[in-house]
Amino acid sequence: MKVRERLFLISGGNFDQRQRTLSGIKKRLFKEKDSPLDTFTFYGKEVELKGLNDKLLTASFGQRRMIIFRNFHQLASPVRKFIFKNIKRILLANYVVFDSDKEYYQLQRDKRFMSDSLFTLAIKQAAVYKVSPVKKDFSFQDLMSSLRKNDLNSSLYIIESLFRSGSNAHMLGPQIIGVLVHKCSGFSNPRREICLEYLWEADRALKEKGVDSRLAIETLLVKIFTPSAG
Repeated sequence: MKVRERLFLISGGNFDQRQRTLSGIKKRLFKEKDSPLDTFTFYGKEVELKGLNDKLLTASFGQRRMIIFRNFHQLASPVRKFIFKNIKRILLANYVVFDSDKEYYQLQRDKRFMSDSLFTLAIKQAAVYKVSPVKKDFSFQDLMSSLRKNDLNSSLYIIESLFRSGSNAHMLGPQIIGVLVHKCSGFSNPRREICLEYLWEADRALKEKGVDSRLAIETLLVKIFTPSAG
């Protein structure tokens, strides 16, 4: 059994495109067999370990089933461990779709996500479908909001979008550094001193070394929000 032929990962914020991708997978699978394909949908936060064994590992003879986990990145730890432990048995009886409204880029950059065995399996062994994101013109205010929430992944995604758009790209680096100086000033020592040092290094990299602004800012954010990265 090839895992990639029975396990699918669909990610992206555009719900309509995720639905179209799912429909395309179903049509392809339906063509391969004459028997109908039954679909069962679970929602990440609502899935409970109790009774999951019967739902995932019990199937009628000849029945073809597709199990869909919506926003699978929200599955509770006991549920994730059960699925990972029994994934081969589950795939023998079912096609499994992991669906997420997170962009694939965000999933890969999330250390907590990538340190989980089930999530890593999905990234590395599933057939991956990355849908186009919902088009949105991000502003500097969106970035400031995500920084206030300490949301590293969203901040990195917004920064990527802002630099890609090319709007005021030459001013964006110094603006972000200015916001982060204020933010880091509110930290207690020794974290404040360490973060201010990171800021000084990033400022010198931009003004004296000609380092790419986007790279310098992304590296700076990771250091500030993930102390071990420094």
